[in-house]
Amino acid sequence: MRVVLSLLSITLLSACGDSKFADMPQSELQNRYSECENASSLSPGAAITCDNIRRECEKRAGDKGRKVCF
Repeated sequence: MRVVLSLLSITLLSACGDSKFADMPQSELQNRYSECENASSLSPGAAITCDNIRRECEKRAGDKGRKVCF
């Protein structure tokens, strides 16, 4: 039981790291953001991806002090 809990804890903590979008070039992030904004409907998985892209845009905007995705 301890092994299972330890593995679960490690998995959950590793999920809290940088997103896979952190290393994405600004131009690609902008393109993906635009695709999300212009989509008429999204599958649940695509909606989660778009939410993660939006969060990365907000993070970069906070770091740079200006809007980076539009």
